[in-house]
Amino acid sequence: MKHLLLLVLLVLVTFVGGCGSRESTSIEKPSKAPAQISEERQVEVVEVVPRPISYTLSAVGSLKTPEHVTISPKKAGIIEKILVREGERVRRGQLLVQLDEVDAKLQVERAEARVQEAEASLEAHRIVLVRYQKLLEGKVIPQQTYEDIALKVKLDEARLSLTRTELSLARQNLQDHRIISPIDGIINLKIASIGEHVNVAPKDEILTIVQMDPLELEFYIPENWAGRIRQGSQIQFSVKAFSEEKYSATLHFISPTADPATRNVKMKAMAPNPHHRLKPGFFAEVTLPGGSNPNGIAVTESALFSQEGKMFAFVVKEGVAFRREVEAGSRFDGKVEVVRGIQKGEKVVTIGHEQLTEGMKVKTSNK
Repeated sequence: MKHLLLLVLLVLVTFVGGCGSRESTSIEKPSKAPAQISEERQVEVVEVVPRPISYTLSAVGSLKTPEHVTISPKKAGIIEKILVREGERVRRGQLLVQLDEVDAKLQVERAEARVQEAEASLEAHRIVLVRYQKLLEGKVIPQQTYEDIALKVKLDEARLSLTRTELSLARQNLQDHRIISPIDGIINLKIASIGEHVNVAPKDEILTIVQMDPLELEFYIPENWAGRIRQGSQIQFSVKAFSEEKYSATLHFISPTADPATRNVKMKAMAPNPHHRLKPGFFAEVTLPGGSNPNGIAVTESALFSQEGKMFAFVVKEGVAFRREVEAGSRFDGKVEVVRGIQKGEKVVTIGHEQLTEGMKVKTSNK
């Protein structure tokens, strides 16, 4: 009986052990599949081909008038006429303001009379001098008499020169009662009125004139771009008032120094404004050409990612992904210039880099 029980127990143990072995086998087999699948990732790549890259720089600036003139009198007097209105265009040399000139005209007339008097006296003494010259040669008059009349001629010549100078001053004084425009521009502000007395010291202001064509565009660029910009370059800009339009200007000034606080360099350009649509004080968005690179390297923005303040991309070689630190440059049309880190002919991952790690095997498809 004992032998029979032992035999039954031995059969049961054998059966249970066999079932456990098959059960463990069926559990372990599926666990190997995920490990095999995770060895390769599907990604899209693109081969890097050099291409020409043109560099442009964006900056902000403002429009200014090259000339802003305040009209003040050269002579004190009463305003008789103001011949222009605010907003009116004026030309250089155009008469703007007429001061009362009655006294000035009288001074001119008196100076002219003195000139005529001096001329007559000189002419009379010269006639006498010629006659005395003949008398002296005939020894009819003494030498002293001749020298006296010769001295009078010299005095008359000096007096004539003085009176002519006084006449010029009188005429200039008369001219100074007529205020003319020193520039082409627009009357920006009328300060004084007809009948008002204006002084010279301190100077009273009558009008202000601003030059409107051309206007000056002033802006700043970073110091690392200063070497790429050339005087005489054509630049483009836009203003908010006419946001759909593009305007051109010619660069005429590059500051020889940089601002020590910002390290920016001041630049100025002249912008034609024949129709006076642009106004001094307008904010401008500027685009400058900065040269080109005929063999630039550029990738789509989706190929780059940032980690800890640095830029990276994945490059695939022989089915293996390698992470590269890159230095990005200009951005344009959804692409980014790569200054350092990627070479021509390499295949860069454009889609799928989020699931990659260094050295991971990948399956690629060209984009």
